Amino acid sequence: MTTRNAILLIVKQNPGIDYNSLLNKFASSYSNANSARAALSRSLKDLTIFGLVTRKQNRYYLMDKGEGEIYSEIKNKLVLALNATLKEKHPVDKIDSVVEKLQILIERGRSDRDLLKTAKSSLDFSISDLEGICGELEKKVRHLEYISKVFSDQIKSLKDLEFNDSFARQSNPVSFTKLNEIFSSQPDSELMVECQDPALLEILALGFLGKVKNNSFPVQKSQLQILPGVFEKSALRSIKPVNIFSSVLKAQVYPDIIILSGPVAEVEKWKKD
Repeated sequence: MTTRNAILLIVKQNPGIDYNSLLNKFASSYSNANSARAALSRSLKDLTIFGLVTRKQNRYYLMDKGEGEIYSEIKNKLVLALNATLKEKHPVDKIDSVVEKLQILIERGRSDRDLLKTAKSSLDFSISDLEGICGELEKKVRHLEYISKVFSDQIKSLKDLEFNDSFARQSNPVSFTKLNEIFSSQPDSELMVECQDPALLEILALGFLGKVKNNSFPVQKSQLQILPGVFEKSALRSIKPVNIFSSVLKAQVYPDIIILSGPVAEVEKWKKD
């Protein structure tokens, strides 16, 4: 809605409104009071000159020409938008837009019967049309509920078949402890640490007493207990993760999060607090 039509609607809904009250209702869409005051004063001057509102003892009233302006706003924007949407082949696909616009129309109609009367004469659809769309929507909801249940069952089946999962936790002492517990429970005796940041990789290798080869180095599983201390000393700030591999698990360690990927049963342990 344009600035002047917003003012016209406020004046119509509040006949005899004074300037300060009008400013309070009008100012919500402006970042500061001075901008709102300047816009309101300028618009009121134009509206008065063109005979859309009249001022009597610092109180404003809507003129017939101003009412016509509001009716045109409703018809040309809200009602026409509703008409256009409901004429589409599948209006149920635009149900969010339909509901939003109908709600605006209903709320305005409750506070301004004249606006509602004008809107009624401009609508190109009937209540039966809306009920038909509601029926289509109910069918769509039932279908989505069915699909949701099937999808949920499929996820459960994937878990039962031990597909891989992935989950991120905040990088903190609790997460490092849990990471150590999960890797320690694996059958591997040796893990691999990999990083594409050469400087960080050298710092980590020094902490683990590992020998770097092809951007990685091996560590004994028993060494994982010193993992938090090594990372703390490295002052990990790289945007490239430090990757830790077992035969089935992969941990990606970033400054703020740790992502564990692997069999769903192991990742479920990682998800638990």
